[in-house]
Amino acid sequence: MYYINPNIKNLYRHSYSESRKNYIRLDMNENPEGLPLDFFTEVMNSITPEYIAMYPEFLPVINKLSKYIECDPNQLWITNGSDDAIRLLFEVFGEPGKKVVSVYPSFEMYSVYTQMYGMVHSAVNYNGEFEVNLSAFLSAIDENTGIVVVFNPNSPIGRPWEENEVKSILEKAKENNAIVVIDEAYHYFLPSTFLPLIEGYDHVIVMRTFSKLLSIAGTRIGYVVSNPEIISMLKKGRSTYPVNSFAIKFAEKLIENSNIIEELVYKEKHGRGFLLDKLNENNYTYHYNNGNYVLIKTKNNPIQVYEKLKAENILIKTYNHPVLSNWIRVTTGSRDIMSTFWKVFEKADE
Repeated sequence: MYYINPNIKNLYRHSYSESRKNYIRLDMNENPEGLPLDFFTEVMNSITPEYIAMYPEFLPVINKLSKYIECDPNQLWITNGSDDAIRLLFEVFGEPGKKVVSVYPSFEMYSVYTQMYGMVHSAVNYNGEFEVNLSAFLSAIDENTGIVVVFNPNSPIGRPWEENEVKSILEKAKENNAIVVIDEAYHYFLPSTFLPLIEGYDHVIVMRTFSKLLSIAGTRIGYVVSNPEIISMLKKGRSTYPVNSFAIKFAEKLIENSNIIEELVYKEKHGRGFLLDKLNENNYTYHYNNGNYVLIKTKNNPIQVYEKLKAENILIKTYNHPVLSNWIRVTTGSRDIMSTFWKVFEKADE
């Protein structure tokens, strides 16, 4: 019998078997409308047969991106979305048997990679008020810890960390020789950043993605920022060409056209404001923590609400976790999208 890695063999992975193509997708925190059509067309028109016939070149987009976020090019590397960045993190710094400390519930892929690489997930749970105790988080970091994960912000619950809290986490991790990753997938919705901390700490990595506000989840591109030594180690673990030419072209054009980014920020903020106003007017309990999503406590069973919305071609997210079992998560988008959602949701949850 051939060998199968037991960490992979015993790993449960949820997969999506149904197409999401013909739905208003408010379930995965993508931009439900995507990029402005004129900008999309302009970028596509710049892609030639010769361009996609050659292997991708990374240096131009790295130079533009590093200038945009104000770091040196050798402090940055691009990845095949955030998933690839997380995989690299575990591939390079994941020591089997060591702990991964993070809040829970949170982005599932950290737990998946923890199991895949033979590590132990030390989850610090949110309570019923969606709060996590900093002292408990710090106590979980010890000599058996290899990786610490800080979400800024965390989806779907919690509040953004304060800088003094993150610094205390960084200090505790440093005492125990642990790497700290700060996941800023929802940057732009929460414009404050811990990126400057890479200058004062040599064991911190900041991750970002183009999948959320920047609206190109389908092309798969993200990036990591850290000190040059950590970046060089991550690059050693990469595949030869981890990011495709379409992703690079769209990323370059977005960086060059900050007005498009400003338009995307405005549209989401305007639509989110509409949704929050409606929730307030109708006495809903909700939780918003500076991402492109709102957690809503439904009057009826969340699964029933989900099914009714799905029948009207709208997808939202529900949860099995006990602290979230009475809630749905709704991705926020433009005023038009949120208005469409609200009209259906009102009837689905009456």
